[in-house]
Amino acid sequence: MSALCSTLVLRTGLTLCLRRQAATTRTLSTCFQGFPHGKKSGDTVENSGTVLKSPCSCSSSLRLLGSGSYRSHFPRIHCSKGYAKKQARTERASAHPADQKVRKQQVPTRSHMTVRELAQAMGKTEDHIYECLLDRDDIDDLESKTVLDAVTIREVVKISGMVAVPMREHEEKKKEVKDAVRRPPPDPSALVRRPPVVTIMGHVDHGKTTLLDSLRKSHIAAGEAGGITQHIGAFSVELPTGERITFLDTPGHAAFSALRARGALVTDIVVLVVAADDGVMEQTLESIKHAKAANVPIIVAINKCDKKNADPEVVMRELLSHGMELEEFGGDIQSVKISALKGQGLTELAEAIVTQAEVMEVKGDNTGPVEATVIESRTDKGRGSVATVVIQRGTLRRGCYLVAGTAWAKVRAMFGETGQQVREAPPSTPVEVMGWKDLPSAGDLILEVQTESRAHEVVGWRLEQKKEQKLAEDQVEIDRKAKEHLEHYQAVREATKDLRRWQQKKAKYEEFKPTPGSEKAKSTEPELNIVIRGDVFGSIEAIMDTLASYDCEEDCKLKVIHSDVGAITESDVEMAAAFDGVVYGFNTKVPKDVAKLAEQKNVPIKMHKIIYRLFEDLKDELSAKLPTKEELDIKGSANVLQVFEVTVGKKKVPVAGCRVTQGEMDKRRDALLVRNGEVIFRGSVSSLKHLKDDVWTVRQEMECGIALHKCPDIRHGDVIQSFEVNEVPQTIDWNPGF
Repeated sequence: MSALCSTLVLRTGLTLCLRRQAATTRTLSTCFQGFPHGKKSGDTVENSGTVLKSPCSCSSSLRLLGSGSYRSHFPRIHCSKGYAKKQARTERASAHPADQKVRKQQVPTRSHMTVRELAQAMGKTEDHIYECLLDRDDIDDLESKTVLDAVTIREVVKISGMVAVPMREHEEKKKEVKDAVRRPPPDPSALVRRPPVVTIMGHVDHGKTTLLDSLRKSHIAAGEAGGITQHIGAFSVELPTGERITFLDTPGHAAFSALRARGALVTDIVVLVVAADDGVMEQTLESIKHAKAANVPIIVAINKCDKKNADPEVVMRELLSHGMELEEFGGDIQSVKISALKGQGLTELAEAIVTQAEVMEVKGDNTGPVEATVIESRTDKGRGSVATVVIQRGTLRRGCYLVAGTAWAKVRAMFGETGQQVREAPPSTPVEVMGWKDLPSAGDLILEVQTESRAHEVVGWRLEQKKEQKLAEDQVEIDRKAKEHLEHYQAVREATKDLRRWQQKKAKYEEFKPTPGSEKAKSTEPELNIVIRGDVFGSIEAIMDTLASYDCEEDCKLKVIHSDVGAITESDVEMAAAFDGVVYGFNTKVPKDVAKLAEQKNVPIKMHKIIYRLFEDLKDELSAKLPTKEELDIKGSANVLQVFEVTVGKKKVPVAGCRVTQGEMDKRRDALLVRNGEVIFRGSVSSLKHLKDDVWTVRQEMECGIALHKCPDIRHGDVIQSFEVNEVPQTIDWNPGF
């Protein structure tokens, strides 16, 4: 009977195995090796040659056999093919177990690595790194570029079941310097004469651009917004004597300090324009400072001498008091009296420039790779990225490969100051260069390289250097914050060391628990987000430099979420809409589709052509963000002559007997109780009586009784004032400097 039951159980298991699908076939005899053929108990296996269409499951067979006596007859019931595969895997794994374990667990690490670098070194995803750091408080702040310290790196590697192997310094690859550098100084015998580069500097509205117009017979000043120069311009002027001079016109406005400094650094001679009717001003002194810092000779042009109130002698004495020793006072600085508007004294000024250039022996090297300086850069709709450059060494031609900062170009075309195409540009020549892949920054040094691949190599190396510098700066900040956190934690631990364990936990929780209320309060603080678009890089630079002087963060925060050169784009509008900000455009354009999108998104776009108008508008926007301020308007005043108490219900209420000395007392208005010049109570009037009658108002020189709501203390000699509250808008207290 027992053999029959066992046979039924075995057949049931075989029936289940036959239901599974597979590509190979087995026989019953191969599927059950080691089956005892019933020598003692008489058990038999029927149909041992039956073909099975699918492999059987050893585990399911064992479950079917259960814990009965028949299972003891089959100590090894398995699939021969599956067992062979498992045995082979075990043998391969045990062949070199130590080597395989070390190979899988080694992770080369450095002292500081970003999340992305660590994930690549471990062969894992960035999400895996985040999962290992779930217990950190700053998990929400982690990004791909977040730098992790050595302790965190070892912790992540350990959690992942690997071993961190620090890279030794000599094993780290030393990066080869692939940057482009300037050539060594040329042989003096190989230098040739070149036109001098002259920078016109001075205070705003002293006639710098008018002077250039008179020299080159143009009318640039008439077309400038607000009559002031807001860009740095480069022009080549041929004098009547045949001499050619390159002039740089710099802005005189206070906001353009960086542009004036850049002009002084690339020039040979500085012409300082001072108005005879205005004298030495703030930007005049700044221009003198820039010229002296660049060690450049100065020629003083005293302009507007044709005016009735002009006094050149006073201007000379003012300059002398600031260290400018003119030839008239025995110094070596030339001065020329001119009238740029009427063309008086221009010949004398040109002769002074040529004489100074001859004394300096201005020469240049027109051979070899080009070296130049970016004077200005902008984005042109038809030309793309365009840079105004002044050649300092070599000769620039079409097809040259240039590198400036992290931008490179293959010169497609060059244009002179009048818009004509130029085939080549020798030293001291100002040209506009087309072909830049990215917009270079004004003031960048331009170097010529041989091939496009070399340009890519230089730019890539410079970008890598900037990245490493940024990581180093971030790491310094991370270490500083980590040190502050550790010191704070140690201070809390030291303060709670004498408490019991549950008290320590409570104290730490109270100290480090999140404060959503404070975060919510911070989010309600006034804040203005702006997007800035300018026509050229110099304009953006001037605006950003002025914004750096903003010192009213406590009143209203000011954030520049994006700034760039060119026309306003849809992405600018989308960004401003996301941050509830304002788009400012300076001397740029707004396409129709962008204006339509801004109207749909309810994003204000404010366009300006004069820089101080832009900042006036910005101050108005900041002031509009400030909450209104309460201003008390005193409508009446009454002196307390006597105080007596009146019983109301079970309470005694003090009542002041008063005489109105100014205006009128109104029951509907709130009141102030003033004692010795200090307000000690502010509240509503609960009762106002004249004689025995309840009244609404009491006029001047009349007596009345006044009861203040919940005011417990009124004394003889106090003053009660009736007032109204007016909401007055606040004004931001920020001076941009002009």
